[in-house]
Amino acid sequence: MPVSHTRGKPGPAWADTRSRVYWYDQYAVNEQETAFSAYDPDRITEELVSTGADIVTLYATNQFGIAYYPSRIWPQHPNLKGRDYVGDLTARLRARGRKIVLYSNWLDSKHPEWNVVPIDQQTDEKPSCRLASWADAASPNGRVQALPGGGWQTPCFNSPRREQAVAVAREIAERYHPDAFHLDMFFQTAICACEYCRPALEQICGTRDLTREAVLAHWRDYIDWRCSRSASLVAEVTRVLREHGVLAAHNALAPLYMPAHWGVTEQWLPWLDVFVSECFDAFLIGWSDLNTASLTVRWQHAVGKPSWILRTSAQPHFAHWTLTDAQWQLYAAACKANGGKVFGPCGVGARPDTTSSQHLLDGVKASFDFYMEDADLDTGAESAARVGLVFSWATRKYFEADPYAALWAEAFVGWARMLIEEHLPFDIVVAEDLTAEGLARYDLLVMPNTANLRTDCCEVIRAYVRDGGRILATGESSLRGDAGEARADFELAGVLGVSWKGSEQGCFAIEGAVEPEPAKGSLQHVTASGEVLARIVAVDPAGSVSRLEDPMPLGPTPWPAFTRHSFGAGQSLYAAFDIGKYYQRHGDEHIGARMAALVDALLPERQITVTAPRTVEVTVWRQPALPRTVVHLANRSVPWTLPTDQRQISEILPVHDVAVTLRVPYPDPKVSARGAKVRARTEKDRLTATISVLHAYAAIVIEPNRNSV
Repeated sequence: MPVSHTRGKPGPAWADTRSRVYWYDQYAVNEQETAFSAYDPDRITEELVSTGADIVTLYATNQFGIAYYPSRIWPQHPNLKGRDYVGDLTARLRARGRKIVLYSNWLDSKHPEWNVVPIDQQTDEKPSCRLASWADAASPNGRVQALPGGGWQTPCFNSPRREQAVAVAREIAERYHPDAFHLDMFFQTAICACEYCRPALEQICGTRDLTREAVLAHWRDYIDWRCSRSASLVAEVTRVLREHGVLAAHNALAPLYMPAHWGVTEQWLPWLDVFVSECFDAFLIGWSDLNTASLTVRWQHAVGKPSWILRTSAQPHFAHWTLTDAQWQLYAAACKANGGKVFGPCGVGARPDTTSSQHLLDGVKASFDFYMEDADLDTGAESAARVGLVFSWATRKYFEADPYAALWAEAFVGWARMLIEEHLPFDIVVAEDLTAEGLARYDLLVMPNTANLRTDCCEVIRAYVRDGGRILATGESSLRGDAGEARADFELAGVLGVSWKGSEQGCFAIEGAVEPEPAKGSLQHVTASGEVLARIVAVDPAGSVSRLEDPMPLGPTPWPAFTRHSFGAGQSLYAAFDIGKYYQRHGDEHIGARMAALVDALLPERQITVTAPRTVEVTVWRQPALPRTVVHLANRSVPWTLPTDQRQISEILPVHDVAVTLRVPYPDPKVSARGAKVRARTEKDRLTATISVLHAYAAIVIEPNRNSV
């Protein structure tokens, strides 16, 4: 198997230890009289230190490409009057023992001619904008525009802005020697047809008539080019940083919740020393929910990077006011339960005059205190999950030719959601990095419509099942190669006990224990050599009588819905449609129950059984050096008024008598709890621990009883 591009050389311990980061966002509009009017570096330092932050991120340049220090490259904000904001705060915070991350934003306000030109908005007209009153039109970088606060402009990553990004990173690293550097908002969502992209696009598409349709028709070549151009800039910046001993902490956001077209791919990984993800309910993406932070932390572990989670510290409608205590605790608990390392607020924090809301500072401190409770449970901890959920870089990149859609993610998140709701501990594993040794730890491997798989990756999975492993695969899993090419049959056909004959899209039904159960999606027609557990039921071709997705079942078809198959010493189970996507979109109880039944049909036993609402996340970790086993409980039981743009979560509903049963990990175990009271009993080889009242978070700690040794 080719060498993995996922894992890199480990960084310093401070970047991979549970700690608190204050992302000190200091916005200032180009034309704003109040900007920096209350600037007092001593006061700012005291405010930041008072939160308990171990790491502080400071703006060096903002969302308008304006420097907060006397730069040789970019203009400095005039309201600073030449004062060195970056130097002032860096020196003071270092003297107080804080690690420093300096921040530069990709966005700009000086060169509209470098901005992204969406392919469906091409024009010969040159952009023209009103200049700020202090702009220097004669200077190469002096044509500063008077943009409003939210009037951000995105330069194309093929424009001369590339060279400036590298030069600014070098200037900051050489002058201030921060502990880490952060390039933010380096994302580009639209297909760009600017003068810097056009030559490559014309070559890829074979035409000068560039249209969206032409690009989508050459998707494989286009997305490869686009991702390589994005990664090459990240590499250039990081090389400069590493020359000066500075960590690369660029914003890679959350690849589970963003299309590959945005630019973040596996090619970024060698150039990231930590993985910084900004997670917030306000993503407003259909497949994000209260599990988003948990899944992102698990994914960060899967790619072998220290997990840094930023929670946007305000709601979208009012930027300078804090989240509720309940929201802070929900996200902090998710990070604690999943082995998150660095956690803290980001977003629009300080007001333009440099003052901060005391309410915000108090909220951050309280969340930091909560996050750092029981940090010893994270030291040397390793996930003990027995289920692996497969993530595939190739599937993410090639599954569909669409710069905005992410159908692959809906299938993945649907399965993750079900596993969390069923209290089944699981790890995310990367398809391109699978090894026999890595898979040996898992009782079950779930492949959620993992369509694009390398041949050697399939061989590792084949050997895993042959040697006694179990896989649950759905939909198009292994039906395409890792570069998007179609296969005539599943590469894992022999393992799955099915052969592909075609597909259809629409409504259908599945044989059930009592009656046919409705479903919808992309259905794969297969013939089966394994045991057919249920077949597809045909539905009335007249369609629904209510204009809804309401198939009327008629009679069975020859097509299997679920097939179980023995292969070597192991077993497989194949679901012929994208059941995870259906569950993510609709959450139907019967689909969730069916998914859980498929898992239970393969597992020899559940690793842990839990008596609790489905909104309680349960993870199991071990600290081998102690030794100690820790069961984390993160409560996401909230009122029915779920988070939206319009409503905050203001309370977490306490859950009583949460019972956890698992195999006894040590003879005569000692059981205690953090954040709750616990009572425990053992019966034969089973240990049951019961939490009296679970609030936001608790941990059950199981250790050998030293007195009985």
